[in-house]
Amino acid sequence: MPPKIKIKEDAILDVALEITRKSGIKGLNAREIAKILDCSIQPIFRTFQNMDNLKTALYQNVEDYYNTYMLAGMNHRIPFLGMGLAYIRFASEEKNLFKLLFMSESIAVDNPMDMISGDDNQEVIELIAGMTGLNQEHSKKLFVDIWLLTHGIASLVATNHCQFSHQQIEAILMDAFKGYLDLFTKKEEEQS
Repeated sequence: MPPKIKIKEDAILDVALEITRKSGIKGLNAREIAKILDCSIQPIFRTFQNMDNLKTALYQNVEDYYNTYMLAGMNHRIPFLGMGLAYIRFASEEKNLFKLLFMSESIAVDNPMDMISGDDNQEVIELIAGMTGLNQEHSKKLFVDIWLLTHGIASLVATNHCQFSHQQIEAILMDAFKGYLDLFTKKEEEQS
């Protein structure tokens, strides 16, 4: 009869999350996980086979956790603004997890429009079109432009280069949103 598994996958992932939260993904290794779990590295590799598989599972868990922030942001009186604020709040409260998801060297896009090509983002584009009256093309452009600004602020916050108050962030995002909306509305009027 094989030995009973004492160290479960969830326990390994919980410890991996805490290490990453504290030290970043570069601080994550099997020995550190084993030390915290008070076991050898064997249960880790029996469960995940290698560190790449563990990191893939961890990444998915972090992404799911991040999505809870985004869903909470959708409850804002202006959902699109709420999502931007939630993105920046995640960067502020979970600096190393934010870096894992959004500041990794493995993330590469050739064109800013590629950043919004997923199904999740199509819903956001439709939300923008519905609340602004802009066409799809300008809704996409507005989304990309606001996302680039939001990511810039979040990156500054995550790397401790700059601190903003909630009011400052909200004002910056609202002013930019209004400016871009005005710009794209005028472009649509000129095209008609």
